[in-house]
Parts: sequence; structure tokens; C-alpha cells
Amino acid sequence: MNNEDKYNFSDFTFSEYENLIDLAKKNYVFRGFDNFNKSENFVLWRHDIDFSMTSALELAKIDSKNGICSTFFLLPHSEFYNLLEKESQIIAKQILALGHQIGLHFDSHYYSVDSENELDELIAFEKVFFEKQLDCALSCFSFHNTTDFTMSCTKWTYGGLINTYADYFRNSVGYCSDSNGYWRHERMHDVLHKAEHKCIQILTHDCWWQEKIKSPKQKVHEMINAHALRKKEYYNNLLTVNNRSIIDW
Repeated sequence: MNNEDKYNFSDFTFSEYENLIDLAKKNYVFRGFDNFNKSENFVLWRHDIDFSMTSALELAKIDSKNGICSTFFLLPHSEFYNLLEKESQIIAKQILALGHQIGLHFDSHYYSVDSENELDELIAFEKVFFEKQLDCALSCFSFHNTTDFTMSCTKWTYGGLINTYADYFRNSVGYCSDSNGYWRHERMHDVLHKAEHKCIQILTHDCWWQEKIKSPKQKVHEMINAHALRKKEYYNNLLTVNNRSIIDW
């Protein structure tokens, strides 16, 4: 069996993504982490944005087109995009304008945090940063690349934000993720089709969902190249607008 079949490359297209939304609609109501009712059959539709704000916006538009509101967790310490760039700020506000929520994607590795008191302080600090930069209120956070320590942090809130890995979500709400661009456990289609969980948290990541069938590695490399191309174009345009020469060999 080749990798395309082994890892279900064809599952990760925009058309299949919309099929997942349709499946979820049949059995669940879409809610946010701050507005669900435990008596409902709800789905928490969550996006952890690890790679590309441009890709995040594509998912936001699809979600909006299909009439659902989702939560986009943005990563201040991403190695792939910069939330302080004007382009990222514009996209974040576009996502909000589409009716979605924004959460904090917290990277404990950046700080080497190893105590809940420190975690509380750092999340509160990043919450303030986000709310000032994006001019919006945050209500929740998710951990980036979980560790044994972060998985032991199961309180309802830290730093004034709801913890998506809190005891309640881990013990009373089902979970399915597309981490690393393939199904490490069950296929999301199967989980939503069977609907065995009364409530469920669905986690997707921006880069894995695209128009055409590709491998996970191909998607990441093409995303990096596209980002680099935009930077080259920005440099060329900056010099051209200011009537300066682009000097090369």
C-alpha cells in the first residue's frame, strides 16, 4: 500500500472538509467554548493555527459559507508566521468579521514553563497582548504541542481563559484531531458519521486542508515557499514604490 492510501491523503481536501461540516450538522449544534449547554448535543469546532494565517482565512471563509461559527487559536510564537505583521493582523480581523472567535494557542515550550502558577501568569500576559493587538476579547486557549506537564494542567481556566484541555472536556466530551496531517487514531469522517459521543471537540489545523490532494510534507513545503515568495514580492514592491533600484549581481 502506498502512502496516499495508507494515510488517506484524499480525506484532506476542501470538499471533504465541507462534507465533515455536513456530517456534524446532522447530529450536533455548533457552539463555542464559552457558550455551550451541557444538555445539548454540541460540537466544538476548533482550529489550531500552526502554519499560515492565509490558510486560516480559507477555513474561516468555508466555515462561514456553511453557516457555522468556529474558534481559531492563534500562536504568538509560531516559527511559520508573525502575528505582529500587518498582513496577519488584517487576516485576524477578517476572521473575526466572518463571525468566528479567536483564542490563544499557547506554547509552553517557548517559556519552558513547568508550574501552574507560572502558567497562570504567562497566559494572562499573552491574553492582554492579544486583546490589545486584535482589539477583541478572548475567552479560551489551547496548548501548542502538548507535554506531560501541560496535559496535567486540567483546571477550567488559566490566566482568565478557558482551558480546552480542562477535566470536563477531556472526560465528558469526545475528541478527534487531524494532527500532523493524518489520522493518528480514527478518521474524522467515521467519528462524525457514527456520532457515538453526545458532545465532541473537533480539532483541525490550517495547513492540512487544501484544494488538491497532496502529502502532508508537500503541503508544508509549498506553504513555506509561498510565504517566502510573498516576502520577495514585498521587498521588490517596496523598492519600486520608493523609486529605488533592485540591485543584484
